[in-house]
Amino acid sequence: MIRRKLSLISIASEETISFLMLSKGGSLKTLASLPLEAFLEGAATDLPKAVLQSVNRLLVVPDYWVGNSFHEFQARKKSVIAAFIERKLKLEQPALTEAGDFYNYAVVQGQDRRQQLYSFYLQEAVAYRLYRRLEALGISPLRFTTPALVWQAKLGDMADGFAQKGVGFIHLGEEDCFLYFFFMGQFLFSRQIQLPETDEDAGEIYNLLNYEINQSFYLYSQKTKSSVDTLFMLGPDTAAAQQLTDLLGREVQGLPHLSQETGLPDQARAFPPCRGFTALDLTKRVRHFISYKPLKKELAWRPVQWAGIAVGLVLAILLTVESRYLYSWSAAADRQMAALKSADAEPPDLVLQEISFALEEIGQALQRPSGSGTVMRTLLALPDAVSVNKLSLDVSGTPYLTISAVVHADNPDTFKIVLRAFLAQLNARFDLKAGVLREKDVHIHLDRSEGNERIPVYQIDFAFEIS
Repeated sequence: MIRRKLSLISIASEETISFLMLSKGGSLKTLASLPLEAFLEGAATDLPKAVLQSVNRLLVVPDYWVGNSFHEFQARKKSVIAAFIERKLKLEQPALTEAGDFYNYAVVQGQDRRQQLYSFYLQEAVAYRLYRRLEALGISPLRFTTPALVWQAKLGDMADGFAQKGVGFIHLGEEDCFLYFFFMGQFLFSRQIQLPETDEDAGEIYNLLNYEINQSFYLYSQKTKSSVDTLFMLGPDTAAAQQLTDLLGREVQGLPHLSQETGLPDQARAFPPCRGFTALDLTKRVRHFISYKPLKKELAWRPVQWAGIAVGLVLAILLTVESRYLYSWSAAADRQMAALKSADAEPPDLVLQEISFALEEIGQALQRPSGSGTVMRTLLALPDAVSVNKLSLDVSGTPYLTISAVVHADNPDTFKIVLRAFLAQLNARFDLKAGVLREKDVHIHLDRSEGNERIPVYQIDFAFEIS
């Protein structure tokens, strides 16, 4: 998997499975689309080589393949939460023996300020069959999601107070309509409504939607003991939201219509719930997903493994350079001593003076800062929230250590605390000739996280003289 560079996104419906390739420009292209049942039975001869050699980043499945539940739960420790969810799944879904490996959760707070544990999991046997089939082909998906979970992320960015409101979303198409409902910022249930065929009068369609939406309100109140506060709508007609507002007697907020240029390829859009999505929605914006538990642990440890490999390589290089450096000085000392032995007899005081000069030169060379020692002291001084990008030790003249690092902090106050702790550790571990390091000695500049522009990334650079 490490050698693969191409990213794959797969979309499964009740009838087909499609494979889409993510290009460098950020667009998606359909590489293959097969009948789902035939694919599950072993038909994969039509899959292009590019599909089999790619990393399957995401698998989108129908909403009803994923179940969910809310429980009052006060603990926040991950191990306690995981044990609780897995025990519940074992009791409530005894036929799904693998359910404990395919779930995710969120800790939320309701309107009454009581903590709730929201869990969602694969509840259809076909989902497990599909994962194992993809796994056998070497393209097991890193994440599962559904159209409702993608809309959850999009609406969470649009609606203020989304996590505290009851939210409904109406996605109106030409042949069908999808209703999505969210509670405390989490997906609760969805419904698909087949629209009647009509060429002229659209009133029949809106009357049907009015009836079905009111029925959904009733179901929502049964599940949550509360009501829907806000309704959003995406449809082909900008006037649709106003017509439903008049029928329902409450405001329906229309969302901007998505252009075809930003949508998915035609074959992928054959899965109706995905017709309102863009390529970006299925790549950077996928924040709510389910992962296979063993694979999730492997991915979580991968950055640590890469960091360990990187540190090991740096230390190996520094130790090699230091070894060669000391060897060259040792050889120079041997040559000087051999020259003294082979030279003509000289006065004792002159011989002793030359030996003294040679020993002094060797001593000065050996007293230069050790590269491996400097790296180890720097790494030991690192707080958990600091990641080193670059270390540079210059021993050609006055020894200088240059550090480039990233401080992971949610706000400026946390950043200052971490920076001060880092400088204090460096001051304690190094003998600084020019005086202790202070915040004014550090060059700071702010970037934005590529995955979430709301999260700041603090880049720091500074250098100091060591002995």
